[in-house]
Amino acid sequence: SAWALQQIRSMLIPILGGIFAVTVLLEEICMRKLKGICVCQPAADDEECDRLEYEEEKVGAFATNLSVLSQVLSIFFLTFGYSMKYIEAENHAYSFLVACVIFIAIYVYLYFWQIRYVKLLQKTHPEKKGDPSSPKFQEQWLASCDEAEKEEIYEASYKTYLLTGKVLPFCTLVAMLLHMVWNTGVLAIIIPAFLWILSASNYCRCCVTKKSEKLAK
Repeated sequence: SAWALQQIRSMLIPILGGIFAVTVLLEEICMRKLKGICVCQPAADDEECDRLEYEEEKVGAFATNLSVLSQVLSIFFLTFGYSMKYIEAENHAYSFLVACVIFIAIYVYLYFWQIRYVKLLQKTHPEKKGDPSSPKFQEQWLASCDEAEKEEIYEASYKTYLLTGKVLPFCTLVAMLLHMVWNTGVLAIIIPAFLWILSASNYCRCCVTKKSEKLAK
């Protein structure tokens, strides 16, 4: 409703500031836990090392999910201020500018936190390669993984593809129905439909490429 929209706009700076503060607090707690885990790994026996690697993976997964959630929430709330009519009215430009600065600060912090996280893992596991600031970091990291780690990554990626293949058609259908009822706009239908096509076509392209490479051998 218009009242809810107005309330969110009036609280935009505190909301984004809260997201930033909670994100920094929880991410730093995760970093501290990760450092403690990584310090113990070199001297641990095989059984203890397996447990520590599990803890490392669990904390890292939580921190990664928190990072994504923070980015999504910050985009979601900042979107409420994206209106020239609102920005120009009653000197809202300054408050919106401050909100944008906080929004950027969230992304900058998470970018450098990710670099710190990768550097910590590389210090603990020297065999892991890759420059976290490079666009090809994921490829470099994967190339340095052993066969067991690659198998885990491939299995997780395939399961993610299967989930995406179920969710995107559903989102496209929901967007179509919402457009019919509330006139949400055609773009809301186009975006999930495009991602659906992109996901399916890229998977098929990768399969064909692998078969081609095998045939060439």
